[in-house]
Amino acid sequence: MASLNKWQIHLETGIKYLGEGNSLKAEGYLKDSLEAAQDLGVPIIIAFSQRLLATAQVRNNKLDEAEKGFQRALELCQELNNNKGISEAKAGLASVYFVRREYHSSVALYKEAIRMYPKDASPLRLAVLYSDLGQVYSRMTKWSKSEAVFLKAVAFCKEHRYAKGEAEIILYLGEISYNQGKMQLAQERFSEAVQIFVSIGDELSLANALSYLAFIYLEKNLIQDALLFQYRVVALYLRYKQTMEISESYYLLSNILQYAGLLDEAEQCVKHSLTYFNGFEFGLAARYHSLAVISIMKKEYDDAKNYYYSALKYFQHYGDGSKIGEISEELSYLIKYEDACIKENLYQLMIGRNCFPEVPKHEIMVKLAVTLQNKGNNLAALRCGWRALEIAKAMKYETLEIELLIQNLSQHIRKNKKKNYLQ
Repeated sequence: MASLNKWQIHLETGIKYLGEGNSLKAEGYLKDSLEAAQDLGVPIIIAFSQRLLATAQVRNNKLDEAEKGFQRALELCQELNNNKGISEAKAGLASVYFVRREYHSSVALYKEAIRMYPKDASPLRLAVLYSDLGQVYSRMTKWSKSEAVFLKAVAFCKEHRYAKGEAEIILYLGEISYNQGKMQLAQERFSEAVQIFVSIGDELSLANALSYLAFIYLEKNLIQDALLFQYRVVALYLRYKQTMEISESYYLLSNILQYAGLLDEAEQCVKHSLTYFNGFEFGLAARYHSLAVISIMKKEYDDAKNYYYSALKYFQHYGDGSKIGEISEELSYLIKYEDACIKENLYQLMIGRNCFPEVPKHEIMVKLAVTLQNKGNNLAALRCGWRALEIAKAMKYETLEIELLIQNLSQHIRKNKKKNYLQ
């Protein structure tokens, strides 16, 4: 009985951390639960514990360990003729292949998982499997197939009155519409998701959905509408004290304001973003760089120099050679001309030397991608990265940084994902 209690306590704690997105802590507790399960010697308990541990390992990018764990769980469930367990193990293996970008194998396994899923089991979990398959098709840019399986997932959610799941999948459908160039349909789908989140009172999910609308309106050059939605995003995250989301939302808002020419407001938003920021040096450096650019646009050159020095310091800590070179060039140009009579036109001179562009849309897309990535919305972030790359290539800008962002998103697509595989 002691071993059973031990297994249950570790399992429940691991599941709690997994649901909260803390996969590192979850992995530790789920390892302990697996050891306790093995002491009990009950195959179905071992398979269940093994699968949950492997799920945490996928999120921690320990793909080889996860694959072995899912394979072991699959073999145990096949011996027991447990179709639910077989389905879950195959879905787990599919997630491993997805992260490895072996999409055809991932599709095949998700289809097997759906086929094996018992008719009397949770239909909401089946909706998740369809949704996962839809994401693989999206990655393969097979939009029609992706839309078809997402619509099946929406149908399951509607039938069983799971409004939150319905809204989340509608956001994916909006992304598909966007990627097909169907901007109006994308806007309608994002708006529908917003209405559902409002109806169920899920304000954190609402904030996420509103950020999609802000993006659409920014893309359509409707800056005032983009600002309106992004202000609401910031307000909701402030209400719920979501520190990192507050920082990222303020930072995106500052870029929209800068794009609109509202420099004082943009500066204050970057400063608010710094106040709430608790991430890596690169994020600090990017924010100080934004402040430097805004200060030059405002002709506040002493402030600009100080911000450049701060940006340079954090980029050096981060070890980003390309950014160090870029910041050093801008700072050198500022110092060189700080006493010149043409100082008042310094911003235009620096634009002429391509020291920095006038807030080109591809940079806003990149920053939105980073924002969405930090929120865990990696598929949406990847879509923004693709759009940024498309704009940058068309305008003949340097694309290496964007390509690295896209590569990083591809490698860690589910690292911060908060879906629950446990239903």
